[in-house]
Amino acid sequence: MTTTTLWYATRATGIVALVLLTATVMLGVVGTARAASARWPRVVTAALHRNLALTATALVGVHVITTVLDPFAAIGLVAAFVPFSSGYRPLWLSLGAVAFDLLLAVLITSLLRDRLNHRAWQLVHLLVYACWPVALWHGLGTGTDTRLPLVLVIDIVCVAGVAWAVWWRLRLTERQAVRLAGLLTLVFAPLLTVIFVYFGPLRPGWSLRAGTPVALLGSHPHAAASGRQSGTTPAGRGAPPALAGAGFDAHLTVRSGPGAHERTITITGRTRTAPREGFVIVLHGNPAGRGISLTDGTVRLGRPGTAGELTGPVVRLAGHELVATVSGRAGQRSARFVLVIDGSAVTGTVSLLTVEGE
Repeated sequence: MTTTTLWYATRATGIVALVLLTATVMLGVVGTARAASARWPRVVTAALHRNLALTATALVGVHVITTVLDPFAAIGLVAAFVPFSSGYRPLWLSLGAVAFDLLLAVLITSLLRDRLNHRAWQLVHLLVYACWPVALWHGLGTGTDTRLPLVLVIDIVCVAGVAWAVWWRLRLTERQAVRLAGLLTLVFAPLLTVIFVYFGPLRPGWSLRAGTPVALLGSHPHAAASGRQSGTTPAGRGAPPALAGAGFDAHLTVRSGPGAHERTITITGRTRTAPREGFVIVLHGNPAGRGISLTDGTVRLGRPGTAGELTGPVVRLAGHELVATVSGRAGQRSARFVLVIDGSAVTGTVSLLTVEGE
């Protein structure tokens, strides 16, 4: 299997597994009220619930296998079971490991049901309900498709389906404290999820903030999609190939000035691949903690005085990501740097993008 095939298989199995797990949770919640009808007697509902759970678990297994086999992110088999054992998006990948462990616990205890105390089996079986929100947030934070409209619709439908099942079940309970707690959860849990998605995966630069190693940013064959979604595309029309997510090595210096309390940070570097392009980043600001509060900055790419030289101001500096709007004879471009600073040594990647419609 090729890397691209594994990549698509991982995404597809993850999405379908979430849908099946949602249906499993809905049937489980409704089944606690012993709901039945002439068309759907309880024996049918229970069998469907069991088969959906088994199918979802199998798909999660395929999801894990394709993830481990895909060499792009180099996620080991241990990371599928042990949280925080991988450097790739550690928090969000760990949520996936937790969800997988919960599913395995439910599956194993179900196979050993005849040998277990019914109360103990029932308590473990309830873990599937905790597995669903963990799996949902794992997909939202780790998935590369969260920003796609179709995937957003699927996520919304899944949340709405579980919310409806819980609301329907709460209507039947006579315990006011349980009903109140459930209704508050139905209000705040989806709200927190919406806030997280809006300020997280839907914002530019989420890959870096989610914990994607710098060496992988811009190196995936499908990485150009993230540029199109944010209003830019790789500068392929005459742009140097080295400036399409290229790694670089640079040196950082700090000096006082130009103001009495200001500092000037200069980062001078060159890309590693041919044709090697040089750049200079100059940042001015005031000391703030262990860094500086940026007041202004400039970026220069290419050799001075040549047709390929691009210069312009820094328009965004957030965490490891720096964005500048640069221009030259070839027109206006957006230069995006991912900076990893270790003392005076700086490494990372640089991409040169062109604004759509230009």
